[in-house]
Amino acid sequence: MTGLKKLIHEAHQRSLWQVLGIYLVASWLVFQVVQTLTEGLGLPDWVPPFALILLLIGLPIVVATAFVQEGLGGREVTDSTEPVPSDRSPETPQGSSPATAADGRTHHRLFTWRYAILGGVAAFALLGIVTASYMTMRTLGIGPAGTLVAKGMLEEGVDVVLAEFESSDADLGDVVTGALRIDLVESPTIRLVPRSELTDALSRMQREEDAPITSDVARELAVREGYGAIIEGSVGTAGSGYVLTASILGGEGWEPLAGFRATARSEDELIDAIEELSRNIREKAGESLRSVQSAPPLDQVTTASLEALRTYTRAETLEGEGDREAALELYERAVAIDPSFAMAYRKVGVALSNMGIRREDEIAANTRAFELRERLPQREQLQAEAYYHWSVTGDRDAAIRVYESLLEIDPDDVVALNNLAISYRNRDRLEESERLVERAVAVEPFTVAFINLATTRARMGRPGPAEAALDSGIARLPRAAFAFEQDRVELAASLSRYEAADSMIAAYATRFRGPDALRIAAQLRFRLDAVRGRLRLAEESLEDFGVASGFWTNPMSVAYLRSSLALFQGDSATAARIALDAHDRFRDSLPPGDRRYFLTIRTLLEAGKRVEAEQLVEEWQELVPDDALGVLGRDNRRGTRARLAFTRGDYEEAARLWEAHRRECPGWPPCALNAAQGLARIHEEAGDAAAAIVEYERLLSEPYRNRFWFDARQRGPTLERLGQLYDEAADLENAAKWYAMFVELWRDADPELQPRVEAAQQRLNEIFAERG
Repeated sequence: MTGLKKLIHEAHQRSLWQVLGIYLVASWLVFQVVQTLTEGLGLPDWVPPFALILLLIGLPIVVATAFVQEGLGGREVTDSTEPVPSDRSPETPQGSSPATAADGRTHHRLFTWRYAILGGVAAFALLGIVTASYMTMRTLGIGPAGTLVAKGMLEEGVDVVLAEFESSDADLGDVVTGALRIDLVESPTIRLVPRSELTDALSRMQREEDAPITSDVARELAVREGYGAIIEGSVGTAGSGYVLTASILGGEGWEPLAGFRATARSEDELIDAIEELSRNIREKAGESLRSVQSAPPLDQVTTASLEALRTYTRAETLEGEGDREAALELYERAVAIDPSFAMAYRKVGVALSNMGIRREDEIAANTRAFELRERLPQREQLQAEAYYHWSVTGDRDAAIRVYESLLEIDPDDVVALNNLAISYRNRDRLEESERLVERAVAVEPFTVAFINLATTRARMGRPGPAEAALDSGIARLPRAAFAFEQDRVELAASLSRYEAADSMIAAYATRFRGPDALRIAAQLRFRLDAVRGRLRLAEESLEDFGVASGFWTNPMSVAYLRSSLALFQGDSATAARIALDAHDRFRDSLPPGDRRYFLTIRTLLEAGKRVEAEQLVEEWQELVPDDALGVLGRDNRRGTRARLAFTRGDYEEAARLWEAHRRECPGWPPCALNAAQGLARIHEEAGDAAAAIVEYERLLSEPYRNRFWFDARQRGPTLERLGQLYDEAADLENAAKWYAMFVELWRDADPELQPRVEAAQQRLNEIFAERG
């Protein structure tokens, strides 16, 4: 008996209800197989609905066949399709007319299991043929099914400018544009040109750098920069709903290559309509159906709340305009509206980190973004994971692995290129670091990348190429000149070109206006005056620091700098009073994580106030436990414990903590500098001058930016102490070198510091007289 006959035979053994149950179960299994094949092979979205329709059509046919053939109960037959012999007529049932019997024979011949089964097979075979034909036409670029890439209208990886959607409601246009950008940026087939790159191009066009990218501006940008396509669109209203339209434009005349339309019956359906529009664009452009279908829904990678998305979009606009405080407020409002909005948590964490405020909230936001990373696009998932390890767990090896895996997926991801370059630089893998950040600059010129390139080259001992990187940044991003000029000052200062740095600061204050420029100029002046012992001028600069968000404009940080100047002058009592008064004054207005306990404790220890310092250590531990500190907070607490152990005379414990400090945060400049300074003092107490010299010289070996605020407090005293240590070791040549550098650095120092300068000059003269 053939397989078909066996199936037919089995059907005859079942009642109508059994057949119905079997059909429903089999239909469910068939539909699951179709869905799996659609997802696995990247078949069109209409294949599962088509299969479902066929199964629904088959349901009444199967029911009718079972009823005609078997009635409500089953019967046993050998083969229902066996023909009746021509020499024998079937019996006519008693009480039936010949016509009725003929109708029954017709029904029995039409509704047979053979026809039902063969009809189902034929229907699904037709579905397979249609699907295969569609996929072939799509791949070969034939007819309406063909993709733009297959037809040769677009190149794979083409640069596409996304114009801002036109709408009578400007906010709504921004929301649609922003959400569409989030979805399209994940496409491997097209490269959406980032806004920062467009800003650079607008500057070269002598347009306002924050000008809206209208359709006309997008065309001009595409022509000037050689971009291959434009996506433009509009948002219209239809009663209480919306109509979204979009077009891909390309070719020499920028004619429409494809048009798209999606509708939303209300605001609640708008995000779904944006997702539909995006998927249609990606599919028509040439992205594989498997890739399009596997992309997470837009309402998951963003938010299902239109209000939250509106708020997030406005925050991005403000952030792009440089209003960081207002942007942060809106990002936080977005997560308050939708507590599962992972992208907004990412933005909150990054914003707080860049502003140097509310450390505990930053850690919480980064942790929440990590927990919700499945609701992010793939690249942002990895970025959130890497940044979580970078800022929260401190597992820098894990962060490196994640960034490396991100570059395997997208070799041009500038965030991964830049951050991995920093990680490599911190591990002294300088050549690799330089190559990565050069790639980042080539892909998307942005301020931080140029500055990191300059920093890496300076660390390689190449100040000329470092300055060239800053020059290139100014040429490519003139709007960010204030940031590059700041680094010019730091580079000059790191090369001891202080007079040149002074001139640069004067020019900076004249050229750039506004509160941010004022604060930056004040900080630069403070550092340059303090490093040269010009303490009164440095004190004046502190008044211009302002109260803006940021680490060194935090009132506790400013108090620390003011107390440092008092310590410079040998006034320990004043230094301690400044630190304690500031702590009492701002105790209630600052969150515990922003009170800079470690700076206040450091001042008290240097001022000889160990009891007060220990009280603050207990308070800090109680209010901010270790698991709420994050990486930098744990580093600062470890350094505080090392200083406290040193003050207690437990040099072995202090050395252990400083070595751990150096080991736990390799390459991070404050760790390296603080550990070197702490170990140098321990070696001096142990009478090991040679080891102390090694650590002091290490303090002075870091290139610019890496020393940051260290020079302002420690460069002069470190030069002086190196001269003394070499002098005590009878190494007069090196003693003379360091004495000379100290004298030159502090030659214009305040009067109260001049006795130290004179003592060093006198000893220098004696060495010259002795050695010639």
